[in-house]
Amino acid sequence: MRPGRLVGAGLAAVALSAILAGPAGADSLPETVSVTGSPGGVTAICPQGLHPDDHFTITNGDGTPLGKDQRWRWTVIGGGGGVGAWIAPYLNSPPPPPSITLTVACIC
Repeated sequence: MRPGRLVGAGLAAVALSAILAGPAGADSLPETVSVTGSPGGVTAICPQGLHPDDHFTITNGDGTPLGKDQRWRWTVIGGGGGVGAWIAPYLNSPPPPPSITLTVACIC
C-alpha cells in the first residue's frame, strides 16, 4: 500500500471511531445542567448534541422546594436544546423567592 493511502485509511479509521463513540462523555449521561437566577426567568441550555429530558426541577435559589402555592411556568427554548422557567405570580399569590434554580437532565 502506498504511504498516501495508508494515511487516508488511518484518518478514516479515526473518523469512524469518533462517530461510533458518540457524544463526549456518553457514559456519564444524563448530564445535569443547573442555573440559578432571577425568579423572572432562568434558562438552562444543554451541551451541543444533547436535549432536555422530560424531568427537570425548579427550586428556590438555595435548593429548597418552592412553596406549595408558588406557581411556575416553563417553555422549551433554543430549538429544543434547553428549558426556560420563571415564577408566574397571580392575584394574592405569595411573593416570589429572591432567586430560583432550574435543574435539567440532558440526554442524547
